[in-house]
Amino acid sequence: MMKNIALVAICLPLILTACQKHSAHAGGTEVRSGVLHEAMKDVVAPQAQILWDVSNRGMNDEGAPDGSRLTDEDWAKIIAAGASLEAKATELAETKKIVVARPGETIQDQENPGASTPQQVQAFIDKDPESFSAMAQALAQSGKEFSEAAKQRDAVKLAALSGALDQVCEDCHLRYWYPQQATPQ
Repeated sequence: MMKNIALVAICLPLILTACQKHSAHAGGTEVRSGVLHEAMKDVVAPQAQILWDVSNRGMNDEGAPDGSRLTDEDWAKIIAAGASLEAKATELAETKKIVVARPGETIQDQENPGASTPQQVQAFIDKDPESFSAMAQALAQSGKEFSEAAKQRDAVKLAALSGALDQVCEDCHLRYWYPQQATPQ
């Protein structure tokens, strides 16, 4: 019975996603839409945090990569989180019209002085959607690379990927979420 429940818990989201993608087809062309704030808070941020937290456990006391400190469960978590991050970021990259937030919804930090509102972030993305898509593709690639490194149990690669993921996130946030905080180069 428990195996059946676990199987349903794993397969149901995949089936629902497949059905949603199938029903989103219009005249043979898939139509994608999404709310960026939801994607970030519900999938991207939590999965990135898992990647950072679990990968950090694969470091020894001197801060050097040590894959022996990671359990089979840790490696599996990295693979799953990388795949989830890749899937959501790919979806964002392929979305024709990004919607930053639903009407009336607040975004993280907007109440802070100098922070952007959803309308401002929307304008930043609408001004250059191709660059936003490229950044989302970079995020997807990062997720894919985490999964691949975990499948190979490569702690050295994980350590490098952690820093690279941080940079991908920072670059996008500075360009679209907090451009007023970017420093001229």
